[in-house]
Amino acid sequence: MIKKDFLCLRSSILQWITFTAVITGCFLVQGAQAAIDETMPTSIPKEILDDWKAQGTNIDEIMKEVDEEFKSKCDGSFESACHWRRVSRIKKYPQMETILFAKHHNLGGTAVGFWVNLGSGNNACTDSRFSAKGSLCLLKFENYYSQFKEILTKTNAAIKDPCISLDGKKVVYAVSGSKSNAGWLLYEMQIDKPGSEKQLTFNPSGLTVSDFEPCYLPNGDIMFSSSRCFGVIDCGWQATTNMFVMDGTGKYMRRLGYDQVHTCYPVLCPDGTVLYTRWEYNDRDVSNVMGLFSMNPDGTAQIEVYGNQTTWPQTFIHGRPVPGAPTKFFAVASGHHGEYSGEVFICDNLNTTNGTKNITMISPPRTTETRDKNDNLAMGGVWRNSVNPYPLDENWYLVGYREENKMTSFMEGVSSGKYRIYLKSIDGKSRELLAWSDQSLHRPVLVAPWKAIWGQEPVKKADMTNYNDSMGSFTMNDVYFGAGMKGVDKKSGVAKSLRVIALRYRVAGACDQGYADMVMGPQPSGVVFGAPTINPIATGGCSWEAKQVLGEAKIYEDGSAAFKVPARVPLYFEVLDSNGCMIAGMRSWATLMPGERFPCYGCHENRKEAPPVPGSFMAGAAGVQELSKPLGIEGKPFDYKEMVEPIIQKNCASCHKSGHKSGFDLSSGTSKFAKKDFSKSYIALTKSLRSTLKSGVGVTASNKAVCITSIFSQPEQMPPYSYGSTQSGMIKNLLKGHNDVKLSDKDFKILACWIDLECPHSGKYDSYMSSNDATKYKNLESTAQKWYDIEKQNCEEWATIQQVAIMPDNSNSVKPVLVSKRFSVGYLPAERTLVLGSSCQGNLILVDLKGTVVSRVNLSEMKTSGNVTVTLPSPLSTGVYIARLAGVNGIEQAKITVTK
Repeated sequence: MIKKDFLCLRSSILQWITFTAVITGCFLVQGAQAAIDETMPTSIPKEILDDWKAQGTNIDEIMKEVDEEFKSKCDGSFESACHWRRVSRIKKYPQMETILFAKHHNLGGTAVGFWVNLGSGNNACTDSRFSAKGSLCLLKFENYYSQFKEILTKTNAAIKDPCISLDGKKVVYAVSGSKSNAGWLLYEMQIDKPGSEKQLTFNPSGLTVSDFEPCYLPNGDIMFSSSRCFGVIDCGWQATTNMFVMDGTGKYMRRLGYDQVHTCYPVLCPDGTVLYTRWEYNDRDVSNVMGLFSMNPDGTAQIEVYGNQTTWPQTFIHGRPVPGAPTKFFAVASGHHGEYSGEVFICDNLNTTNGTKNITMISPPRTTETRDKNDNLAMGGVWRNSVNPYPLDENWYLVGYREENKMTSFMEGVSSGKYRIYLKSIDGKSRELLAWSDQSLHRPVLVAPWKAIWGQEPVKKADMTNYNDSMGSFTMNDVYFGAGMKGVDKKSGVAKSLRVIALRYRVAGACDQGYADMVMGPQPSGVVFGAPTINPIATGGCSWEAKQVLGEAKIYEDGSAAFKVPARVPLYFEVLDSNGCMIAGMRSWATLMPGERFPCYGCHENRKEAPPVPGSFMAGAAGVQELSKPLGIEGKPFDYKEMVEPIIQKNCASCHKSGHKSGFDLSSGTSKFAKKDFSKSYIALTKSLRSTLKSGVGVTASNKAVCITSIFSQPEQMPPYSYGSTQSGMIKNLLKGHNDVKLSDKDFKILACWIDLECPHSGKYDSYMSSNDATKYKNLESTAQKWYDIEKQNCEEWATIQQVAIMPDNSNSVKPVLVSKRFSVGYLPAERTLVLGSSCQGNLILVDLKGTVVSRVNLSEMKTSGNVTVTLPSPLSTGVYIARLAGVNGIEQAKITVTK
């Protein structure tokens, strides 16, 4: 559908097309290499000699890897053979002439996310081996044994996470000056001018934040991981980090990811998207869902790349795309606990985004499975030998590596073994030691323009957001298509609506050990760790998060749906039948940016498989709809005591008293759990679930009364009708007319909704505490609100920029001009042309949503008696642009969408 402010010219060929970028033909430039001295030195560093010997001393085998042009130069000695093998290996990659990396302590701590370096004392969430010293190191190969130079050294601060600008001239990195609640902040400098260092991010007044893992974007912005989300890990006390973005000077900083726990390690891909790691456990296990995702630089199109429904590897970290192989990614298999490192693997999402079949372990090569079959402490079942792989092609990569051929235990913590920089082969044997030091060396990156590495510039995606709009929209072609509804016949018509639920996360500090008196309580029977007792909104294995039902979207007879949702809010969906009972649930979430329109074909469909030819799409004919609110509880925090218990007391409690043969005492009253007051009826309905939780995470426990999936269920897709209200004994009994109990349609659906939400008790984290504890929590929210207010202002300023035309003046600089009028323009996808009426005279300027001019045309010079057609520049990427006409009527503007 074309928006109302578009002119529908030649409507028979104008159409709205959703574009997905596809990489086709990325390749490495094998251009002329700078003159590197190939002469074998009279003295070879001992470290390199020892590493050669560790790879084997058979000269005949060594010579097999020596290029023909060098074989005649070998004098037959072990050292000479290894030298010419080294030359042969390195010379294949001319773009590797200059490498930059960071020297610092080993990262990691008790669990995922301890690298934020926030908190102090018992509440410290920092690297256990933090050391306030470090360097940025530059290795330029003048010969094949050149040693690195420290171009920036700090004796009072750690340095990490270097990222090279797309022109190869600048580096952005993170700095932290202390182990105790110092956080990390971002700095930038010109590589050839170390004295040019400038700070980009700062702590807001009265707050300490952590900004790290920066990533340059094609439009000049920088994406990074940051604790400015002010969230907290549900099963611990660490502050979480989400994806943020800012311009190249640090302005307009705003949040892109609204994620439950950590997202980290953003890396630019050649198709213009950003690859990153996302950890989640909404209604499933805490330690096994940490896969690779991608988003556009503006935060739109947040989708799975690999591993969101994969049990092992437990965590996918340090992911990077592979030059020349657009569906492959190098990453590190790690654990939920322990060091920020692991074993390197390659995953290929050509035909799937989950499972071990398309995962190849390479460091060392082995079967794709955990090394620890009884990994109850979630250490990942891997050796901690590698960090930050940087693929040069499908076969060779740079990496921080050390010989560590054993698994670490939970009590051992982070190893002191030092990482060195290697050029390594995926065969697990061939390698060349490039750099070593008294500290570990991390994150090797090539210092070269992007085009010299990839053969072409990255796709520069247009900004698809509109911060003047508070909403986004989803469309779905066919809810019956995909694994989520596998086996459910569309002809049955059972799917009637989609329930839309917002997740509400805990605020930072809610789980700090310093607040132990407030948030920690007795451990429930059978639970192996105290996670469910940390400021809980439920007991036992019920919901991790507070939830809010926003409404329902109609599912049409053809399975389609189209509906509006609030932007910048994490949402998930449930497919409902005519009784308001869940057929299938999402157990994840999606977030839209302002103005974003996100298309889904089906329900957890394999995006790597071609969907069937779409049919009628009845939802499209009706248009994008507002959510309906049939229950009267929509938009409110879902609360058992307020919404469910009145139904229980009215209809059930008179029979279900103490001693009832069912075992369920649904009498009124409360019980104390984790320093909160829980309804006795709630405890009764969920007690079986708690008591049947077995030792070890990942156990799907159930309860005949409610039949939820539990917070320890595994990541894999669950089939429809496998849990929730359709399987609930209580719901089934009510449908059968249990003891002539007759609930109103509304009350029945609220009860089913509670079960499908995984049985939350409270809708807010400060509910049912003592007044003193509630005040403590509200104070934490007030602290976070200080940043939220700053970010709100940043978004408002960004929204203003999106409303203002950036017009070039006679000196080729730009000035803002307010746009008060709009003119009509059409777009012809097949011809990639704009069509304007003959009355349009003046200068037409096409800009992206950040004000960058991409095309200029003087319409007055185009003599025509009919409509004016303007051909778009061929390199122009798809997306939303602004056409601005400076003519006799002043400045006029129209929004257009350029499609493939």
